[in-house]
Amino acid sequence: MSYYVILFILFIGLLAYISARWAIQYFGLSCFEQIVFHLKVPLEGANPQFLIDWVKLCFIKALVIALVAAGVICFVFYDIAAILSYGALVVLLILAMQEVGIFGWIINLFRKTNFYEENYVDASKVKLTFPERKRNLIHIYVESLENTYSSVEKGGNYKDDLLYPISDYALENVHFSHKENLGGAKELSGTGWTTGGLVGQSAGIPLLVPLNCKRFSESQPFFPGLTALGDILKAKGYQLEYLIGSDAAFGGRQSYFKDHGDFKIFDLRYAKEHGFLAKDYKEFWGYEDRKLFDFAKSELLELTKSEDPFYFAMLTVDTHHPYGYVDAQCKEQYSERLSNVIACDIKELSEFLDWLKQQDFYEDTTVVISGDHLSMAAGYIHSTYDKSYERTTFNCFLNSAVQPLQPYNREFVTLDMFPTVLASMGVTIEGDRLNLGTNLFSDKKTLVETYGFTYVDKELRKQSTYYKQHIMK
Repeated sequence: MSYYVILFILFIGLLAYISARWAIQYFGLSCFEQIVFHLKVPLEGANPQFLIDWVKLCFIKALVIALVAAGVICFVFYDIAAILSYGALVVLLILAMQEVGIFGWIINLFRKTNFYEENYVDASKVKLTFPERKRNLIHIYVESLENTYSSVEKGGNYKDDLLYPISDYALENVHFSHKENLGGAKELSGTGWTTGGLVGQSAGIPLLVPLNCKRFSESQPFFPGLTALGDILKAKGYQLEYLIGSDAAFGGRQSYFKDHGDFKIFDLRYAKEHGFLAKDYKEFWGYEDRKLFDFAKSELLELTKSEDPFYFAMLTVDTHHPYGYVDAQCKEQYSERLSNVIACDIKELSEFLDWLKQQDFYEDTTVVISGDHLSMAAGYIHSTYDKSYERTTFNCFLNSAVQPLQPYNREFVTLDMFPTVLASMGVTIEGDRLNLGTNLFSDKKTLVETYGFTYVDKELRKQSTYYKQHIMK
């Protein structure tokens, strides 16, 4: 066996293993289903930085190790070179697959569940009673916002409160927590990345698509059997808009918001096409949050010119893993780059909220702030925070039309945000359940309070005939 064949075999194995370990750290992969989903959706508009980092941290590293190892095998263990090379390849591939959780995913391909048949409450069949004067809704999804970033005194796990003053807004207004102070929702499989988080919170289901499903595109509807918040509010005469600082096509977000409410989508492309940005403008994933909040102000003022109520959803980006975006106006207060980014982004968000409170439409508007999912910046999280701390996504309801019966010491997941957001607008939900979500303003038990988080997560990862035949089709 020649040196170059040995080199190639070792390089492939090493590249697979090193890339798998890197992906876990870099992307914070929550489950293998996350990889499967992204194989089925458009990826244009992705930040190219990850490819540069992969070449530097994986490709070159694997090549260097393979060059050395191939030399040793070829000249020292030549008689058993084939056995060692192929043996190393098999071991490295197995370790790589174990790292990304492919074995658990394969096992679940052969497991069936009736969890949906027994617990899914089709939102299209639930009686919803809106108040006579419909309230506006602004839902601000903050990238990777979790309670971990707050101070220990308030319920977080940092030396200072990176979430100030938003943390105080939560504790002084409506906030749902799994404990006595700042806390929030746990994260089920299928909700741990942006699209999964958005769908989970606005439609009450996880994104756990089978490998053999069709690729999502403009010609392929996004879960046509699903009734989401956008569908409900569109049918009630709401104006719908989704504002985002990147290309909405990435990850299937455009397909979801178009197919479930026909939202006006203000993304990077729209901003350039309509003169908000120069044609060649590109910062981070598209444009920074400082501009996003400015665009939000102008879009909201435009929406208020109509007599119809509006649902305005927006997603920030500056705190995106792995490094975040350092705005030119940010102060360097902490030793960790992401800590500075988080504190700066929260300051910009609080300034936007101050502006909102001064507007005439604010009195008739419910504002929801939530993290789209837990942070994927695994390196930052593991090196900065206590590993035993229970991480949860942030939530805060401002100007809620109703008050909760028991906001603290609740066990819930991000899927429960779907009916909860609707209830915060003064909508009465018959049975207080929508899809897999439970209205947290009520005293009805959530699914994880009923069955336990581990059981629910385990069942949802299994194969569901109902999910495939009634929700996806």
